[in-house]
Amino acid sequence: NCLYLRHEYIKTESAMMQELIDTLCDEQHTLVVLHEGRIRTFDGQGVRHLYNMINEEPELLYDAKVAVKAVGRSAAAMMVEVYAEYISQQAYDTLKEAGIKVSFEKKLNHQDFLNVWRKLGELEAIPA
Repeated sequence: NCLYLRHEYIKTESAMMQELIDTLCDEQHTLVVLHEGRIRTFDGQGVRHLYNMINEEPELLYDAKVAVKAVGRSAAAMMVEVYAEYISQQAYDTLKEAGIKVSFEKKLNHQDFLNVWRKLGELEAIPA
């Protein structure tokens, strides 16, 4: 009975993360956050929204799950579970060292990751 309940809990956690990934991809958002059963979506510069959340509403990231288009090392250091369409090698290493569950579509070297960020509008001020 305990194993069954544990299995159902894991299945539910996995289903919640999949819902975040689907919301990110299907609805073309740049950041999706699940906190206390509530999903919030953000458009535009996803990492800047994440940065603002960390500074203005950090409680929203406590035990939260996050899906983001692209995540670098700085944002990676503050997450519990993350899905990224694109992830830098440095962010991946940071997450794994911290014991954070991470899944992704493409892992990129630093330069390729900066090019993706530039395309997403996250690095507007930095020249190519």
